[in-house]
Amino acid sequence: MIGLQPKTAIDIRNQKEVKVPLADVIVGDLIHVKPGERIPVDGEVLDGSSAVDESMLTGESVPVDKNPGDQVFGATINKNGALKMRAIKVGKDTTLSQI
Repeated sequence: MIGLQPKTAIDIRNQKEVKVPLADVIVGDLIHVKPGERIPVDGEVLDGSSAVDESMLTGESVPVDKNPGDQVFGATINKNGALKMRAIKVGKDTTLSQI
């Protein structure tokens, strides 16, 4: 299952988007997740809305709507909208790593 996690993330640093290795993402980083991409780490949606396919974690086949304030989980799939999120769990602390 760990293989489902993306290898990189789009980190927002100094108001610029920078593609970084997943290992370089730290708690508190701002992350941009584009439609069709896997969410890199567990986090909280700050801006944007989308449906997220969480079936690999929950078994639920229907995507879950996500809006500002909602929690998202690493390795799930952002379906149709761009999300800006804050990383709250990275590395071995993510939900995926705990499974």
